[in-house]
Amino acid sequence: MLMTIAKFEARPEFRMKLLELELALALVEHSRAETGCLEHGCYQDITNADRLLMAGRWTNQEVLENYYESEQFRQLVTQFADWVVEAPPSVSLYEVVEMDRL
Repeated sequence: MLMTIAKFEARPEFRMKLLELELALALVEHSRAETGCLEHGCYQDITNADRLLMAGRWTNQEVLENYYESEQFRQLVTQFADWVVEAPPSVSLYEVVEMDRL
């Protein structure tokens, strides 16, 4: 299983647009509908309201690459680029092993 973490900072003048116009929600919903997406969410930093984090869990590299190549993903990311401080965002990819208990 893979986990993706994308960190970005919204331009202050666009943060509410990004959230109110549901661009973040559209990206999350698109991700969740993709085959192989186990979980996806968008989270706001409690100390800096402009800082957002998107986290997703994927079954494997192939489904993640297909997701990144989808036309809808590319369109949504293009919209994000206009509203964030630095594009593209910082993206980290982790290989995850699930445990039944600690």
